[in-house]
Amino acid sequence: MDKESIVFKPALITEHARQFTMFFNGLADSLSQKTETERDNILREWKDELRRKNGGNKLLTNSELLFAQSLLIDLLLQGWKISDARTKTLDYDDLNRENLTPDEHKARIRKRQLYSRNDQLRTESVTDFVKGMEKRRLTTKGWHSIFSVMRDGSELSRELYAIRNIESETERQEALSLTVKPYIQFVEPGLKCDQTGLMLSDIWRYFRHTWITEYSSLPGRSMFVLIRDEAAPNHPIIGIAALGSSVAQQTVRDKWIGWEGESFIERIKTNPSNKYAEWINETLNSLIKEIYLRDFIRGRRISKKDISNPTTETIKKLRMISVAFKKDHIEKPHSSKFTVDNHHKTWEDRAKSNLFKSKRSLVLADLLSIKIVLNKYKFRRGTKEDLERCLPNKDFTDAVAKLVRKEKSIHVGINMMDVIVCGSVAPYNSLLGGKLVCMLLASPEVSQYYNTKYSAYVSLIASSMRGKPVVRKPNLVMLGTTSLFGVGSSQYNRIKMPVTEIGGKGVEKIEYKELGVSEGYGVFHFSSYTKKLADILVGRNTGGKKVNSIFGEGANPLMRKIRDALDILQLESQSILNHRSKRVVYGIRLAENMFEVLTGLTTKVKYLLPQSKPKITTSFIGKFWIKRWLSNRILNDQVLENIKEHTLSYPVTHGARVPLETEEKVPSLFD
Repeated sequence: MDKESIVFKPALITEHARQFTMFFNGLADSLSQKTETERDNILREWKDELRRKNGGNKLLTNSELLFAQSLLIDLLLQGWKISDARTKTLDYDDLNRENLTPDEHKARIRKRQLYSRNDQLRTESVTDFVKGMEKRRLTTKGWHSIFSVMRDGSELSRELYAIRNIESETERQEALSLTVKPYIQFVEPGLKCDQTGLMLSDIWRYFRHTWITEYSSLPGRSMFVLIRDEAAPNHPIIGIAALGSSVAQQTVRDKWIGWEGESFIERIKTNPSNKYAEWINETLNSLIKEIYLRDFIRGRRISKKDISNPTTETIKKLRMISVAFKKDHIEKPHSSKFTVDNHHKTWEDRAKSNLFKSKRSLVLADLLSIKIVLNKYKFRRGTKEDLERCLPNKDFTDAVAKLVRKEKSIHVGINMMDVIVCGSVAPYNSLLGGKLVCMLLASPEVSQYYNTKYSAYVSLIASSMRGKPVVRKPNLVMLGTTSLFGVGSSQYNRIKMPVTEIGGKGVEKIEYKELGVSEGYGVFHFSSYTKKLADILVGRNTGGKKVNSIFGEGANPLMRKIRDALDILQLESQSILNHRSKRVVYGIRLAENMFEVLTGLTTKVKYLLPQSKPKITTSFIGKFWIKRWLSNRILNDQVLENIKEHTLSYPVTHGARVPLETEEKVPSLFD
């Protein structure tokens, strides 16, 4: 359906309802007969005015009204239109309709993303940070600014023009390898740039503000990466990347790995073996052992016999206990929060908190329901014969599918990461530097850095479930990511590296494999002001008890807060949360036996690339990029002319500069 309509009538008290109607009608009148550009300017002015007039106590006393007003503006900025002010009806023309060209689709998505990004760039703290980075300062390495780590395009263009005149392709590639020499640098708090003395985290953050998406912090595990060029003074930035904890639920990814159950069962049916049969028993017993049960047994909520030979009554009892503890947690949520005030709590104390008693009860109920099925079919020895005997029974295969989904909860957090940020900055973006950054994330340097960084990391949820510290050995075997646009990514497209060309052996390739398309739901299309109001609104209406952003409560608390806020005002959450920006999902396999590792069939990793000399492999990847992409790219006159425009001489017109709306004149790097 190309067009969708919703009635935007928030459930407000009488006075607020009257004020909202006046606001809605006034906005409708202001937008009437205006061009798209005029509409955007009007909406931004109304949003600025809303924030300016409603700070402090007004945020608390008028949170319902302000949330509705701010949300309305967000929706109108994102493509919704007022079709009938009298009935408060909004219409939306679907971005995915067939008559939209790929370029038009990308342009609309880019425009929607820029609203939040530009809104962030207008905040005083961000503006001050950007301007501070652009001013030269005295460091331990001399006078430097962020311009010190940008490469001058006019100089690079001259070098590339000269190189492309070299007739021999081999000699041309050798010359290019001396002109662009990429290497990986990891960013950690407190580390400074060896070349300029600037903080690496500040350098990364500055260039992140040039992305079209809003900059935000990453929850969970994270790694920040700079790709730099050793061939030029100060080792300018080629691009940046960030890896973050993988999303818990991604349908097409889970199907590819085997986590959604059906594909895993198909593998077993295709080749039933002792390996799979043993895995079923060992995995179930291991998962049960990871649950703290001492208080349940002592309190006679469950017995050891219930564990070995559970019944449906056992399951029912555990689920009722889980609901009761969840209610207790909602009444006093912050006793379960990891804070400075309760850092003294032992893991056993945390396991006994209402939140984790509820989680333990529910998980145990799920696992014991699997055990009931295994017991039913006398699946105890775990042999190939047992497996072949049981596979024809649907309740048995359903139980195994449920088990692999439980196993997923372990591996999604330790054996894979998502590529959250990835791309190059000017002038390297004209040279397909984004593909270089993508390719370098598959370097053993990245997987080894991750494996070392989190080797002693104590899993907060697993430790709270077990009542003792749990340290899982990290082995990064997969990367996942999504395109910004639903029509594919030119950056990730056609990235395939034969391992033989980058230091490996065999016929395998490391590639950004297209897995499918994700659903278009999320919260990126809401402004930070709307998100803040949702937090206040939910807190006021539930006494701060429903969604508290407490680690362990569940995935994506921000999404749940927005949904709860919409439900409180009785607005159509399904349509409003659908940002209609479906994205292509990619998977990057780093290990030959990735599927076996991620499903718990083995703990021994067979990487596709040798791990002994990671920096050498990184250099091989750089040379492969030069051969595959750069050597052909420099033959394009327009590309080299575009590069020439990124100059650091006064006035600075470099494309790697953060695009503030109002900029002061900044001295050249060479002043």
